[in-house]
Order: sequence, then structure tokens, then C-alpha cells
Amino acid sequence: MITHVWNMQFTTEATTEQREALVDAMTELPAKIEGVASFRSGADLGLNPGNAEVGIIAEFADEQAWRNYFAAPAHVAFVDDHVTALCATWSAFQLRTL
Repeated sequence: MITHVWNMQFTTEATTEQREALVDAMTELPAKIEGVASFRSGADLGLNPGNAEVGIIAEFADEQAWRNYFAAPAHVAFVDDHVTALCATWSAFQLRTL
């Protein structure tokens, strides 16, 4: 199993509507991409100052399933349509889990 963790901070120019649209688009990703075993996403609760503002935790059966997700047209469109213009900083990592 491959677990993919991604989070980002918005630019200061990102509007509330743009932020909400990104979160909505994140929740639609697993239905559009084959091979996602589990998927959780959403906005930070704001409990700890300095946290990332939105994030994804997704699981895939194997490395190839993750690569398929990463290259999927729906994922590429999500990045192009939402992340590129609204992202100030982001980080991601993948880990192998049982």
C-alpha cells in the first residue's frame, strides 16, 4: 500500500470562493480516478496556527496505482485549474504502509 500525503498554503490573494472551489474539487477527485483505495481531504480546522490550510491523504494499492493517479487527466486538471494559481507553498510525500 502506498500512502500519499499532500498539503498546501493558499496565496494571500486567494478568495473565499476560490478556496471553497479547491476543497470541492479535491473531494471529487477519487470518483474521477481509478485505483484510489481510500481518500480523505479537506480544509484545516485552524486548531494550530501555522498549519497547512488544505490537504489530502490518499491510499493506493501499489506504486503503479499512485503513478496512474498522478498522471490522470482529472489530477492534472485539478492542479492546473486550482493549485497553480492559488498555491503559495505545498509539500507532499509518499510512504509505503501495510
